[in-house]
Amino acid sequence: MLARAAGRKLRRDAFRTPTTLSDQLTLPWLCPALLRPHSSATSSRRPRRRSIGSRHESRALATTAELQPPPASLPFNPFAQAWERQIQAAELSLLPSWDSSNPLVVRDSLASLPTIRANHGMGADPVELHQNLYACLRVGRVERAAVIIARITALYKPSAPEVVDAHNVYLQTLLELGLQDPTAAAMARIEDWYRSQTLRTGVQPNAQTFVTLMRAAMSFLDAGADEAAVRRYLAMAREHGPHVVDAINASPEFSDEEWDMLIRLQPEEFNEPPSVAHVQSIHVNTPAGRRSLIEHGLVAHPAQPIKPVPQKGMGLDSLRQALGLFDAAEQLPYPHDMAGTPEEKDQAYAYARQLQMEQDGLAAAVQRWRNEDEKLQGIGVHGVLNTKPIQAIMYNWYCALLPLFKKRIERAKRVLSAPVTDNPHDESHAYGVWLERCKPEQLAAITVARTIQASVRGKGDIESALKISALSIAVGSDVQEHLNADAQARRDAFLKKQRKQTRTHLVNSLSKKTLDTPQDTSPKPETLTNASFEKADIPLSVRTRIGAMCIEDLLQSATLIVTVDDPKTGMKLSRSMAAFHHQVGFHQGKKLGYIVPHHELLTKLRTESVHSIHSVRLPMVVEPKAWSSFEDGGYYTTPQKVVRQKNGDTAQRAYAQSAIENGDMAKVLAGLDVLGRVPWQINAPVFDVMARVWNSGESLGSLVGEDTGMERPVEPPADATYQERAMWGKELQKYENIKGGLHSQRCFQNFQLETARAFVNEKKIYFPHSVDFRGRAYPIPPILNHIGSDISRGLLKFAHGKELGTVGLQWLKIHLANLYGFDKASLREREQFAMDNINEIYDSATNPLDGRRWWVKAEDPWQCLACCMELKNAFDSPDPTRYLSQLPVHQDGTCNGLQHYAALGGDHAGARQVNLEPSDRPQDIYTGVAELVKEMVAKEAAEGLPLANFINGYITRKVVKRTVMTNVYGVTFMGAKQQVQDQLFAIFPNFKPTEKVRSLGSVALYVAYKIFDALGKIFNGAQEIQYWLGECGDRITTSITAEQIKRIQGRFEGLDPVVYDAKFTAPKKISAAALKKLNKNMENFQTAIIWTTPLKMPIVQPYRKDSVQKIKTKIQDITVSKKSQTDVIDKRKQLQAFPPNFIHSLDATHMILSALKASEMGLDFAAVHDSFWTHASDIPNLNVILRDAFVRMHSEDIIDRLAAEFSARYAGAMYRATLLVSSEVSQKITKWRMNHRRKLGKTLGELNSRQGAASFEEVALESRRQELLQSEDPEERKKGEEMVTPTSIWLANPDPKALNSYRLGLIGQTKDQKSVDRQTEVREKVLGAEADVINGEDGEEVFEAAEDTTHPIDEAAQEMQKPAKKISPSRQAADKASLQVWIPLTFPPVPAKGGWDVSRLRDSKYFFS
Repeated sequence: MLARAAGRKLRRDAFRTPTTLSDQLTLPWLCPALLRPHSSATSSRRPRRRSIGSRHESRALATTAELQPPPASLPFNPFAQAWERQIQAAELSLLPSWDSSNPLVVRDSLASLPTIRANHGMGADPVELHQNLYACLRVGRVERAAVIIARITALYKPSAPEVVDAHNVYLQTLLELGLQDPTAAAMARIEDWYRSQTLRTGVQPNAQTFVTLMRAAMSFLDAGADEAAVRRYLAMAREHGPHVVDAINASPEFSDEEWDMLIRLQPEEFNEPPSVAHVQSIHVNTPAGRRSLIEHGLVAHPAQPIKPVPQKGMGLDSLRQALGLFDAAEQLPYPHDMAGTPEEKDQAYAYARQLQMEQDGLAAAVQRWRNEDEKLQGIGVHGVLNTKPIQAIMYNWYCALLPLFKKRIERAKRVLSAPVTDNPHDESHAYGVWLERCKPEQLAAITVARTIQASVRGKGDIESALKISALSIAVGSDVQEHLNADAQARRDAFLKKQRKQTRTHLVNSLSKKTLDTPQDTSPKPETLTNASFEKADIPLSVRTRIGAMCIEDLLQSATLIVTVDDPKTGMKLSRSMAAFHHQVGFHQGKKLGYIVPHHELLTKLRTESVHSIHSVRLPMVVEPKAWSSFEDGGYYTTPQKVVRQKNGDTAQRAYAQSAIENGDMAKVLAGLDVLGRVPWQINAPVFDVMARVWNSGESLGSLVGEDTGMERPVEPPADATYQERAMWGKELQKYENIKGGLHSQRCFQNFQLETARAFVNEKKIYFPHSVDFRGRAYPIPPILNHIGSDISRGLLKFAHGKELGTVGLQWLKIHLANLYGFDKASLREREQFAMDNINEIYDSATNPLDGRRWWVKAEDPWQCLACCMELKNAFDSPDPTRYLSQLPVHQDGTCNGLQHYAALGGDHAGARQVNLEPSDRPQDIYTGVAELVKEMVAKEAAEGLPLANFINGYITRKVVKRTVMTNVYGVTFMGAKQQVQDQLFAIFPNFKPTEKVRSLGSVALYVAYKIFDALGKIFNGAQEIQYWLGECGDRITTSITAEQIKRIQGRFEGLDPVVYDAKFTAPKKISAAALKKLNKNMENFQTAIIWTTPLKMPIVQPYRKDSVQKIKTKIQDITVSKKSQTDVIDKRKQLQAFPPNFIHSLDATHMILSALKASEMGLDFAAVHDSFWTHASDIPNLNVILRDAFVRMHSEDIIDRLAAEFSARYAGAMYRATLLVSSEVSQKITKWRMNHRRKLGKTLGELNSRQGAASFEEVALESRRQELLQSEDPEERKKGEEMVTPTSIWLANPDPKALNSYRLGLIGQTKDQKSVDRQTEVREKVLGAEADVINGEDGEEVFEAAEDTTHPIDEAAQEMQKPAKKISPSRQAADKASLQVWIPLTFPPVPAKGGWDVSRLRDSKYFFS
């Protein structure tokens, strides 16, 4: 172990590579398997008739003890990673090289799924059938599972992998059930199913089938008969090919004794295998095996010295008892008598507490609810709401729910056990197999906790109401998450993976066959599809029904005893009332059901302690587990997804999981590990001040006080006019919205403070991270984290301190100026700002509430207070430069999205505006835009414009900042108007309408227009790239895939009348209406925009038009959205989101690269998207890292690589282009279509078409033409050459300038003529370049390089004025009809970069500051 002094020295040295910080402990009690005796090393055969405990888990797994050498040589430590700092490889911080012409593509058929009649709750589509099958087998309902398998077998062709999988999982369940009482009858039952059901129906067995049969023979047959059966099955497997036998021999399903027998029964193939004990040691000692054990924290890092802990005394027993005491004690006792150093005890104690928080979150919450209730019962308080804490009330509801859920579960068991005809319409058929796995205690705790959490956040048109649909899905999803959080299953999956690696190695080494070239004997993985991820999930309809059932019981059982004063007598009156009621309201014309909490309950949630309500996803007290797969990382026992899926989109998971399994996302996962390993602390002095303010009920900083000072608008008299009552209604709506928002905000702040209070004494806390679908990192704990508001940021500081040094002290002063809002001056001026206000800093730190409260006026008041305290502590120390500072210092980018656009386009003027170009003072685009808007407003005010007169003099940087910042991320004009309006509400809190200015909305609209106008003038260098991205997105979102093209061709040629996937059995007959619907589905645009970041993370845009499903429940009918990859894409959302999401993925890449390099250099690093944090003394090093990462990323041609990826990813596709009718090629296509209709003898109406539309018959004709052209028969090729289609006409007369693409708003675009002209100019450049390339000209010379202008903002605006006006093509096209045509999906040439060199960024000191 490193000495403490060495540890302090390490923290002072920012550039030393981190090493191990502590030793490991031997904690065999943490793995119960280690308490079992080891297998004998002398016997190579397993004992007969092993006793197996569980009927639902595979008993072929090795215990963890089988992976361990003797305890004396290798102590077991399940959390090695949590107690040591891994040495990071230098290559992790480098950008990976990859071939953009070969992107990751997950192939999943876009064909429609067969329709299935929902029968007794067994599923309404193929995926739900499999989900029901798995659920039935988990609870041992094999008869119901057999019925489902019969439906699956009838639905699919026998060769479909889904059918084989269904039979395999059924056979495996029969094996597990038989192992409870091993007899020959169990073997007969398995063989009977295999012969009569699997083989008779034509299902081809695979390796897994034979593995189950062999294991059954080894377990159920007597000696001699078992070996004969295994040999027979091996012979049958050989008939299916050597790859099947290879997969059997490497299977991880066999126990080590069973695998030993398998290998020994193949003496002609293999040499004598090593003993079982030796094989078990190989699990640990092979390089691959040991590496995996280290990655999963099951074995300590080999470079770390391990001290054996003597097994004497009560040390380990006391710590084991500490975990066992969880249900009986609130606090775990510290293991004082455990052998080891104090650091080892601290680590063991932290680990035990982390397990407590994760594994028993619900049970712990219920226990604390019970404790609160018992305290009140002890002092004679029974049920009065006014005196009962919320936790005690929740425990009362919990107790009331328990008997109701017990009845539900028992009823579900009776219904499922009885013949179907007894209760054919009972809803237990739908959810019974999942309800059977639940415990009533879990259901009650989930229902109460989720409903209270939702009540805290609830707001809407009906005050504090919650949608029944959303809450039902949330409760059902919590139930699913709880059922899937099976730590044993996750551990078994790892052990299988470990065994597979070992056995593949042994099979190769023991084989008697000599191969000229080494071959991979491991079984090939099956093709990955989206459905493979969903087997363990509960169908959405079932989840919703379970949630609605829980809410129904809560409405019946949850009551409150409310005490009020009788207004007549003054006496106290108490009455039991429902805590929630069901209410129906209307929102945007739709009828919605809500659950509404009692108003007394809302008051209690807003004003009292809310500890123990949230039971999961809290900050961790040990380092998070390193991410190793899609759901393995972060928390140790609670599964979390490393990529957050938006709205349950399955394609996102398919791509992310494939990329992780391929190793493509290794750097992204490593970056998340770096972020999660940073230790934090609660800033206790700031927390104390915050708690005093909160308890006083005062509104200070961003804390919401108890009394907001708002008064309800007075209702007008009965004789008021309609206009007066309408105005009052608007004011009342505004009042209710603000009041509801403040209530929600105060409740959330209550949660934050309670969380901070719980962790205030922790030496270290950690935040595990995950990413969204764009790659942006977020902490998983939702309540308190550094990405939150000023309150949560002010509450946090680094756990490690580093000496300030002279430079660090300067940056701490600069940080104070930044937090106060003085952030656009030079660095020296900001430092001087702190010194000029030193007295205020001391007063704020010493008397934060009783002094002058200078810190309250800061832009970020609570962070400013924390910085004041840090500066005071430093100045009060003997040597301020030696002060150990723990305060994070921020380095913020300047409009980060525009920085990326400027670098992508090589735009010198844009680079200068956002501080990419070196300068003496920071450039502030927000101030520049504000000044331009001021000038425009002042000019129009002088002309007498009422709106300009009203707002003149009030335009500030703050008014325009949010709109400027989000404009690059695709904010709509109305979104910008709302952003400005929010600022105007703060400026004019008491606004009264006048005749000239009727509302602040009209003023906000006027200001937003001016902001867009100013942006278009001073920052247009990004517009060409933005237009190019939009043009590519437009083509992708109106395209059909090669699969769709072939199916459409087959339909028109009469070859494929049903558009089901080939793996499904074709129905004997299908109605004309159903066939029409299926054909329509195949014609839908289903292609989403997908790209890969520089760190090889695939990004899948999830925006599709949802299909809806109505679910009938007893409480109400619930309409839910169902997500599918075959849903029609939402073109508008796809296009609007693509450019901003692409930029988001780039800034996420920059952050991960910076985090990896910072970790390599020994810096503590945290990030809030484009704001990066570290210790004050490390800021110079961080600045070098940030600049280097940005330069390295943009030194590669990102846009060119994106174009190459698009061309490869969408190869073979066609898109429906829209052409201007006036173009020559359009006229030729129109003539062909007239002749074609005349030839068919049909009119447009008879063809169900319209003028200018592109029919799918034309797709089929073009596909046929391409087939003929590619034929080897000269006659066929000649026919193809003679064929004419609209596509062939386009290919012969290409005219990209005739394309009339969907218009995507550019940065700063308005309806002003100059703005329209600028967009037309950009369009002409992008499409003109494509035309020149098609015509054989050099596309690289089409674009003029951006001018290296260094004009100030106002001069740059003048430069952008157009001298002449012209009529834009878009305006011309608006007066004419358009024409559509199917053409091959190609993309315009990439806009040429300007002359600005990104390496100049290294000298810009204000890039991040």
